[in-house]
Amino acid sequence: GRMVDREAKRAEGKGIGYDRWASMHNLKAWSKTFMYLQEHDLLSPDKLSAAVDAAGMEAREARSRYDAAAAKVTDKKAMLEAMDNYRNTYPVIKEYRAIRKEKDRQKFYTAYEADFIINDAAKRQLDKLGAPKQLPKRKEVVAEIQSLVSRKNKCYNDYREKSDRLHELMTMQRNYQMAMQPQQPKHGRKHEQER
Repeated sequence: GRMVDREAKRAEGKGIGYDRWASMHNLKAWSKTFMYLQEHDLLSPDKLSAAVDAAGMEAREARSRYDAAAAKVTDKKAMLEAMDNYRNTYPVIKEYRAIRKEKDRQKFYTAYEADFIINDAAKRQLDKLGAPKQLPKRKEVVAEIQSLVSRKNKCYNDYREKSDRLHELMTMQRNYQMAMQPQQPKHGRKHEQER
């Protein structure tokens, strides 16, 4: 848990009950932080800062691997959709090419204009995605997508793990800085007990 900035909360108008709770909370959080830092040999501010920087770098690298894997999945899914559109409209194109009379061709084109537009868009999309001239079988592309999704999920899990580690270290660093900053005396009345 993160330590609470009691001075800031008092300035917000929090009462004495909250202040007492925050005092106990901070004590518990500092205890856990100290044990964590001691266990991982990070009691030096320089070591802690270096660990945070290293964890940040690892998290960024894991995020870039995840983004690359996700982009590949998106591209393959777009390719599959374009392949399906191309293959579904190809019989109409083939039939159009077989028509010899220009008048009949014109009527046929008008009747199936949507298929021609879809086919043309599918060809452009396949060219844009770098699909081979001889389109692969649908099963192969689906299997490749499933493999890429599995890889993307592994990359995401790795990213989440590294991101959680980074946030944990950042919390420890913040708690360490709050605990080590000089405490300013409270303003207000002091109650002294007399014997």
